[in-house]
Amino acid sequence: MPATDWTSAEETVARQAFELGKQRSVETLISTLQEQSQKLDTPESVWTLHDFLSTERYQYEGRMEFDFSNILFSLADMIKQKLIQYDDLNGLNEVKLSKIKAMSMF
Repeated sequence: MPATDWTSAEETVARQAFELGKQRSVETLISTLQEQSQKLDTPESVWTLHDFLSTERYQYEGRMEFDFSNILFSLADMIKQKLIQYDDLNGLNEVKLSKIKAMSMF
């Protein structure tokens, strides 16, 4: 959906929801790392944690850049991951909400 199809109020809602999801993503990662780091007891467990963190970084950097051409997909993905809720999207028009809801089901 082109950026021109967004009102300034909708852009604000989308950016705020995106930033909230991004923040929660990092908080979840930190929590997971804290749990996993307590289980480190072998060289293999260290490398497994390293591999996990490398994968998470790659995924984070790939999906945590605000981009209007992909924002509906990004918001749907954040809903799927339970990083944001539909209430965080209040202010978007029904067409955008319907698309996000549909994409978050798959």
